[in-house]
Amino acid sequence: MNIGLFTSVYFNNIGNGFIDLGAEAVLKRAMPVNYELVKISQCANFAASMGKSFILKENLFVNWVWVNLMQKFASKFHDKTYQAISTLDVQSIAKIVDLDFMVIPGCVLTVPFFTIYGKLLEEKSKEGCKLIFMGVSGNFYTDYEVNVVSKYLEKLKPLAIMTRDSIAYNNYKNLAKYTYNGIDNVFFVNLLNIPRVKTNPESYVVVNIEEPKHKHIKNKVIKNLEKRGKNIIFSNHKPFPYSKITKLVKNGELVSDYPLDYLMLYRNADEVYSDRVHACIPTLSFGNKAILFSESPRKALFENVGVKNIDNKPIQVQDLASKQNEQIHFLAKILVDEGIL
Repeated sequence: MNIGLFTSVYFNNIGNGFIDLGAEAVLKRAMPVNYELVKISQCANFAASMGKSFILKENLFVNWVWVNLMQKFASKFHDKTYQAISTLDVQSIAKIVDLDFMVIPGCVLTVPFFTIYGKLLEEKSKEGCKLIFMGVSGNFYTDYEVNVVSKYLEKLKPLAIMTRDSIAYNNYKNLAKYTYNGIDNVFFVNLLNIPRVKTNPESYVVVNIEEPKHKHIKNKVIKNLEKRGKNIIFSNHKPFPYSKITKLVKNGELVSDYPLDYLMLYRNADEVYSDRVHACIPTLSFGNKAILFSESPRKALFENVGVKNIDNKPIQVQDLASKQNEQIHFLAKILVDEGIL
């Protein structure tokens, strides 16, 4: 039987690559021996629907307006702007491959996701493909978002919804045959073969603070770390456009279009200081310490692994293996039971 992993695009956020790698690690442990894993990309539909929007977003003036003036109102108007975007029928591997199951990971219970991929998912469902949303959540959980997402889920009738926070679980737990209040896929990247190696410097901390509004926090963190005599490596999670990253890498920051570069960095770091959820989660999965500077609703992703004060000081996660095993076993049982039907 074929099971497809619907992988994301990374150029605007390399953390999407961590999600896909973690999801793959889960699937490889949960799949029966008679299953074949097929990785299929979201790229074609994303490019067709969002190409012009991202060209506009990369404009320096538009980007400045968004960062400095409009971003704080994102939860109120962001989703409604997608009314101007069409779900397009384009050629892709996801379209042509015959699948028994299709696993969809990440922050996909959102208006943008279903606006772009809703038609494709309807087609796959009509072909007899069983949809599994794994390690998923919403963006803002506004009434508008929940209403739009609920209507799509009612139409698609997914086989399973495995959420990564309790907010998503409580909103959508009645909209699939199987539901599970689980953890983010990136909490599984420690199952990949990423070794702890000798580094130069031998000991270092990572500062990954990118939001302009957190500049004062970044300066304070750097000053404190330098006072403690720590070796600092800076990272940035947006590997494109090259006009931007050329300046960053020349300034000594680590930027890459290869997700494993970042996972190797966080695997071997003593501590990570970040305003990105998906810099902290892989760090925690490797057993290292992280602190998050963020007001995003995505902070809820840490609650299901028992982490409640990640914004106070660098901390570690406890008993992650048991939570991993529970989620893997839940998925494995679905694949066995539904594969027999």
